[in-house]
Amino acid sequence: MKHPLKIFRRWRDFMRPIVCTGAMDAETLWLIDALENAELVTLGCWKCVQGELDGYPVVIVRTNQGMANAAASTALAIERFAPCAVLNQGTSGGHAPDLHTGDIVIGAQVINMGAVRTPERARGAGMDPVCGEPLGLEIANTQPGDGEKKTVFAADADLVRAAAAVCWTESTVVQGTIGSGDVWNNELDRIAWLHENWGTMTEEMEAAASAQICAAYGVPFLTVRILSNTAVHGEPFDERTGEACQKFARAVMRNYRELTD
Repeated sequence: MKHPLKIFRRWRDFMRPIVCTGAMDAETLWLIDALENAELVTLGCWKCVQGELDGYPVVIVRTNQGMANAAASTALAIERFAPCAVLNQGTSGGHAPDLHTGDIVIGAQVINMGAVRTPERARGAGMDPVCGEPLGLEIANTQPGDGEKKTVFAADADLVRAAAAVCWTESTVVQGTIGSGDVWNNELDRIAWLHENWGTMTEEMEAAASAQICAAYGVPFLTVRILSNTAVHGEPFDERTGEACQKFARAVMRNYRELTD
């Protein structure tokens, strides 16, 4: 017979929801429609819908676009819902030449493309927009200045396993580095430089900010991103890919619950 305290802890962990975030309606509405016992919760100016998905508690958070929105809404959702994990998902623009629109990247790690330390140059020596190295970002700590600094944020191993176990036949699924920033890159040479030097498979505008917040709170995090467009191949933005990514994310959440139950 299992110890009552162990049973209680398993029940408590089961009741903690997964927070699943997306920036736009195209990245959240399908999941919201799939929820049972859905209830709208407003945190500041961000819309959250909590309910049940495949028998488990889930909260869908529409973060709005951009790094600041992602960080703020993720922090508020963690404070309000005390989730067992945060899954960020949505659309992205391809960097890797072997990926096409509809392909999915499991973010084994994410990097903030806007956090850059450039080399010293004298006045008049010119500038090089692609000359620089990733800048370490401080993980919030109760003692300011004592926080750990990271240039990349690794995904939770169990969440990666859950994503890798999804049976997906619609397109190619790979694991790799996802780049985040308040930027939409269309310069092919810059895209190639980021892929070759920072290892980015695709880019988007929220994941690294959410990952940094989750690292501060100690909450497991993963991002999965579908290519909605890729300048590498001249493939334009396809909003329909947002629904496909939500279907993949649903399978990830189900696998994660089964893996950690």
